[in-house]
Amino acid sequence: MAPRALVTRVRLKNYRSIAACDVQPGALLFLLGPNGSGKSNFLDAFRFVAESLRTSVDHAIRRRGGIGQVRRRSTGHPTHFGMSFDLKLNSGPARYAFDVGAAADGGFVIRRESCTVGPHQFERRSDEADETIEWSLSAAPPRVLGDRFALVGVSGTAEFRPVFDFLSHMEVYNLSPEVIREP
Repeated sequence: MAPRALVTRVRLKNYRSIAACDVQPGALLFLLGPNGSGKSNFLDAFRFVAESLRTSVDHAIRRRGGIGQVRRRSTGHPTHFGMSFDLKLNSGPARYAFDVGAAADGGFVIRRESCTVGPHQFERRSDEADETIEWSLSAAPPRVLGDRFALVGVSGTAEFRPVFDFLSHMEVYNLSPEVIREP
C-alpha cells in the first residue's frame, strides 16, 4: 500500500467566525461542539482552498457572499484572513499559506502566498498597487492573475504539483446526525 498524504497542521486566522485556530489533525478528524462554535467554518476552510485552486479565489469568495462574509466580523473589523496548511506528502513535508485582504473597492487582494516543498519555495507579496514573486526555481516565475493563487501557475512544475494536486482535490464531509438516524 502506498503512503498516504495527510494534512498535519491547519492554522486559520480571521476566517468567518474563527478568530484564530491551530489544529494538528490525525488521519481521521471528528469535530464536536455546540452550535455556532465554528465547526462548519473550519471545514469550509478546506473547501475554500480547494475551490480557489480549482476555479479562482474570486469565485470562492463570491460563492460565500463576498469578502465581508469571508473575513471574520468582530470589533476592530479585521481586513484580512489567512490560512496555512502543513502537509505530509509522499515526496516529504510541505507548507502552503496565504493571506487575503479586503481592497478599498470592495474586492480583495492576495496579500501574501507561500509554498515550501523541501528546498523549493516561492513567496508572493502583494498590495493593491504592487506585486512581487520570489521563488527558488531556475525558471522565471509565471504570470499570475490577481484572482488566482500563484500555486495554480506553478502547478506544472514537478516540485509544486503534489501540493496543488493534494489541496485542490481535498474533500470534506459533513455528517448530519438527523439524517443518519433515519431508517
